[in-house]
Amino acid sequence: MLTLLAGGALVLSLGLNVLLLQNHADYLPDDTSEELAVTTAELHLAQRLLLQCQGQQQRQDSLLAQLSPPAGDVSLPEPNPALLPLR
Repeated sequence: MLTLLAGGALVLSLGLNVLLLQNHADYLPDDTSEELAVTTAELHLAQRLLLQCQGQQQRQDSLLAQLSPPAGDVSLPEPNPALLPLR
């Protein structure tokens, strides 16, 4: 008997929730297309800015590669005698 009452309460609760959700959906404004257009425009702007940043980073990397000596020509500085350990 208790199971039957709990099942009936569950069905009634679900039915009322569905009814309330359907009625509530009618009151929502239909401006999702405008919001979608704004969000899409912001996304495109962010993508353009990202591409610009990537291009600047590549230019900086290529300039650094031109300015740095080749890997085989790296010479180490002479050690400072004042910093060497005493023997």
